[in-house]
Order: sequence, then structure tokens, then C-alpha cells
Amino acid sequence: MILQYYDECGKPTETRLHEDFLTPSELTSRLRPISQQYAPGTNDDCLEDIQTTFRHSLKTMHPLFFDKLYFGSDPIGQVAELVLAVLNANAHVYHVSPVVSVMEVECIKVIGKQFGLEEENIDGTLNPGGSMSNTMAVLLARHHHFPHVKQDGWQAGDKPIAFSGAQSHYSLRSAAMICGMGTRQMVAIPSDQNTFQMNTEALEESIIWHKQNGHKPFFVNAVAGTTVMGAFDDIVTLRGICDRHGLWLHVDACWGGFLAFASPENQGNRLRGIELADSISFNPHKGLGVVQQCSMLITNNKPDALRQCNGLDAEYLFQPQNGGYDNGNKTLGCGRKGDALKLWLAIRKHGLDGFRRIADNEIDKAQHMTQLVNDAKDFELVSVPMGTNVCYWYIPTYFQENPDEYTNERKAMVHKIIFDRMKNNGHCLVQQQPLEEFGLPNFFRLALGGDKTRRSDMGYILNETRRLGRDITPGDVDAAI
Repeated sequence: MILQYYDECGKPTETRLHEDFLTPSELTSRLRPISQQYAPGTNDDCLEDIQTTFRHSLKTMHPLFFDKLYFGSDPIGQVAELVLAVLNANAHVYHVSPVVSVMEVECIKVIGKQFGLEEENIDGTLNPGGSMSNTMAVLLARHHHFPHVKQDGWQAGDKPIAFSGAQSHYSLRSAAMICGMGTRQMVAIPSDQNTFQMNTEALEESIIWHKQNGHKPFFVNAVAGTTVMGAFDDIVTLRGICDRHGLWLHVDACWGGFLAFASPENQGNRLRGIELADSISFNPHKGLGVVQQCSMLITNNKPDALRQCNGLDAEYLFQPQNGGYDNGNKTLGCGRKGDALKLWLAIRKHGLDGFRRIADNEIDKAQHMTQLVNDAKDFELVSVPMGTNVCYWYIPTYFQENPDEYTNERKAMVHKIIFDRMKNNGHCLVQQQPLEEFGLPNFFRLALGGDKTRRSDMGYILNETRRLGRDITPGDVDAAI
């Protein structure tokens, strides 16, 4: 079954991403209920369930899967997952998982140095996803500015306030909720309408206003690669603002951080100043194509901050003689998977030059796709990309001939219709969404990473969009609305 899956995904123009898309109730029935499964099943029963799983799951290894910010998994990572399952080790204390504990520390050093940090200033931890990494960054900043909260909780006079761009990931609001200050205290700073970066003037004005009104600003989140537009905030300017007002600067590089591996001629200014951050979150399972999940939070010149913030030094578990390799004492969890093996083997297999090729190739394909969209009369670019997110609208034949009838409402629905057709009968799957901050109707977001595609696939994606959408008329759209 696995070999068949590989074979199908290796023929992207012949293979649909969904072989048989079912509703939840249909899928529950097809899986055969287990609520009355008292007697042991057979190996054949298990194989049937595995076959059902393959048949009705989305083929994320398909090279033209672009619905989310991750891509088909690296085979060496699949081997790593099997090894981890066999070992079944918990990466919380050194003596039960010595190898992956050391790998975790070393992998974080490698990535930290790639961001320009000095090795002696690097600390960090692997986490189950970027949302957890961002949440831990907020908690670190909270502990730095309000250390009493760890034991005593928030006090009436604390009045914390934090800031993040309107285009940042929702996990920052979630972090505000989790740390107990409430989502309204994570202030959304508007974006620049041309670059989609956080408006730095608006940020400083908001900081000053809140200080004048008795609040205590303590945290700013910059984004290196926003989810939708792929924008990179001006980290250098943000560092200056944070220094003037005494705030912690975190950079969410979960998506765009992989471009730190690009060749010097492809670097540009996207990540300029990231070495000035107090903390950085990064997801190798996104742009670098490492098997999910593989996320990290890196701290910069904050010795022992993670343990001081999160550690409870449970004597029955964490042992001082393990020399700082009890990595679980720096996190919010106890049970921890040895995710470091996946990243370690990816580096061993491909080398850092392999990561460079991924970054360079995705930048090249993004530039090529941008040119193709600009040259096509039936596509319209939303904005020139800063990174590898290429965002564009499609214009069906009828609306090319009758542009006045292509209202924003109809434009939004056209992209929803094409997306549904991609999902049910397409050979590619490209995410579509609006951008509410600026009233932009739904458009396609092609986020390039993982280096699973070829340059020539960019034209195929546009042609597949045409195949699925050129016949759409006002009647189809209005019926769907």
C-alpha cells in the first residue's frame, strides 16, 4: 500500500489529490465502528483500516499539494518516525532518551547559527507545533517582565499589554488567552497596504498610548513570512522600538525562516535583523519539508530563561547530574516525542547545502510564477511577493469579456468554486482565502516550500486552474452565493 501511494503521488498530472472525498458520517460508516469491538481483531482487519486510511486521506505527498504550509514528507523523515515508534522513548529526561536529547540541543544550535546568533547565546527547545513555540515565547516575555505571575498569578496593577501585526498567526491571540491576560491584551497593529508588513509607526504610537494610559507593554511579535501574503516585518526597526520602550522582541519565523538558508544573492533584506531578536520560532516541517511535527523555539542571550519560566524541577523526574540535557524541564509538557531525530537525519542526508537548494529553488519558482501570472490575461497578481507566497486571482472567460460584472462578491465565490473542484476532481490543491484587513476578495495563495515541485509545474498549476474554472458563469456563481 505504501509503495502504491508513492507511485500514485509520483504521477501528479494523473493522480487526484483526493481519491474519494467523504463526509464525516460517510467516513465513520466506512471505517466500521469500534465502539462494540470487544473481541480482538485480525491482522487483516487492521490492514483493511490502513487501506481505508490511504484511500480516503488527502495525498499530501502529491507534489502539487499547496493547501497548507507543509508539503509531502521526506523519506528519511519517514524512517525517523519508524525508529522513534520502535524506541518509544520520551524526550523529557536524558537518561531515558540520551541520543535524541543531545540531538535536540545540537539541532537548535545549527538553526540558531543559521539565523546569525552566537552559539554561546543559543538555547531552545523542540515543541509540538509553531503555536506552542509562539505561546512559549509570550510566556518567556511574561516571566521576564512579570516574574511573580508564575507563582502568584496576575495582580491588579500589572495591566500587561502585548502587540502583534494584524497579519500574524492566530496563535498569538491564543497565547494571550493561555497566559491569562486575555486576547484583547494582544493588540493587533495594522499592516502597510502595499507591503503587508506591520506598520511600525502605528506600533510605536500604540505603545506610547498604552503607557500613557497606565498599561505595561512587554512583548512585540514580528513575523518573518505571514501566513497569507508571506510578508516579512521590518525587524531592525522593530528592534529599535522595543529597545526604546523596554519590550521583548519575538520573531515568528515558523514559515519564512527557511529562507535563512538561501544563497547570499537570494537573501535580500527579508530576515535582516533576526539575529537581534530575543526569541525566534521556526518550523522545519514547513519550508524545509521535515516530517511533521518539528518546531522549535530559540532564545538569544537569555541563559536558563526557559527553565526559569517553565521548569518546576520535579525531583522525581529531573536530575541535576544530567548536565542540562533534561530538556523537558524547559517546556510546558512532560511527555515529549524525540522530534530531533527527524531534523538530525534530514541534515545528515541532505546537508545544509541541501537546505540552501530548497530555499533557492523556491525563490526561483516564486519569481517564475509571478512572471507567468503577470503575463496571463486571465490572471491578476494580488501583490508582488516578498518571499515564496504568490497570491493571485483567476478570471473565467465570461468575466474577461464582461469585467464590470466581476464584482468582489462574485470573485470570491469563483475561487471557492474552483477550490471545491480542485478538492474533488483536481490534480493540484491551492489554498484560497480573502484578506479581510484590506477588503480583498478570495484569491489563491500558492505557498512554495519543501522543493517538491519543478519550475515547469508552475505553468501546469495555472492551466489546471483554467481547466476547472474557465466555464464558470454568473449563473453558477449566483446560485452558489
